[in-house]
Amino acid sequence: MKNKENLLIIMFASAYLSISVFTGVLILLLLYELYLIIKRQIKLNGHLKLPLFMIITPSILSSAIYGKPHEIIGALNQTFFNITYFAKDLFTPSYELFRKVNYTIVLFCSIEAVVTIYNYSKGLEKPIWGGVFEIGIIFALGSLSSFTLFLLEKDIKKKILFFMLFILFTFLVFVTGKRNPILGILASYVVYFLILLKMSNISKKWIYGMISVFLILSIGGTYYAVQKFPKYKLLFEFVFQGKELTEEQLNEFSSSRWEIGKKGIEVIKKDVENGNILPLLIGHGYAAGERLDPPSPVGRSYESIFLISELINIGLIGLIGIMFLMYRFFKFTITVKLSEFNQIVGLPFLVFPAYFLVGGIFSGMWDAILPLYFLMFGIAENYYSAIKQG
Repeated sequence: MKNKENLLIIMFASAYLSISVFTGVLILLLLYELYLIIKRQIKLNGHLKLPLFMIITPSILSSAIYGKPHEIIGALNQTFFNITYFAKDLFTPSYELFRKVNYTIVLFCSIEAVVTIYNYSKGLEKPIWGGVFEIGIIFALGSLSSFTLFLLEKDIKKKILFFMLFILFTFLVFVTGKRNPILGILASYVVYFLILLKMSNISKKWIYGMISVFLILSIGGTYYAVQKFPKYKLLFEFVFQGKELTEEQLNEFSSSRWEIGKKGIEVIKKDVENGNILPLLIGHGYAAGERLDPPSPVGRSYESIFLISELINIGLIGLIGIMFLMYRFFKFTITVKLSEFNQIVGLPFLVFPAYFLVGGIFSGMWDAILPLYFLMFGIAENYYSAIKQG
């Protein structure tokens, strides 16, 4: 395949503009990848290899055994498509590749920002497609890319532009008022700044200055979210005033996850009491919340805390796989040490899985565009692995 770099540009452009087009491009990539795997031209390797298979295998098996035939498609979309990670070896990681992708992301995030702000003015919380959670995901990565280009750019006018876009994109994440995007972007920047702090050839005072700017944005954004969503005031009253919360207030603060979690625990308890070993190991599959008793109040999954929801969906094997993936991801990223400043160009893609791993604690690790983010992490992993090896 020639011009592989252009494929990444096309995938990001389609991901922001049309989920249908993106899905079509993704399936074509997956078919090509599977062909190369069969021909043994792509090796199944990488830090996330074992945990990904620990997640994918029980997901497919449980959906095939316990689910309806059409639910297999949902399982493929939710877990199997993440094998795009192994297509990382199709691409040669380089400064120019990451720079082009960062520019692409900032360009399309700028378009998305115009649409999102316009929609907000009309009382709608949505970007070009999707809903409020897509706003968080889109602009969290846009924030990381614009921040990186701001740090790298030498032209003062472009530097100011990227800095302003960084502020805008970051604030749009907090405007969602959603717990997952806020936790996700905070986690991504914590990893990003940890890597910067380990660099020996840049001023620590300068890095602390950048951290301060992000903290000011985060505090301002959090204040806006608290004012916009009264449910957050309940958290502050609980943490700082020691006020006891009723179940109704817990449900209000947790967006009904308290009630959903209780239903999920009932399902797990029944499996244990009835000795349902196989579903405890591999889960009940995709859309289990619609088939089990008691059913999930929100339908397909018991979306509460991932320890409950993932144990029901993909079982103990899958749940251990997710925790193992967290371990492998954070172990690799926080040990990355850069020797040259321009090597930060790939950091947005290296750290971005933290958005889903931390932000997804209360909703599960899934998004329609996640396969692309895993692919980009894989390319960044190859880039920084080569740096580690000297």
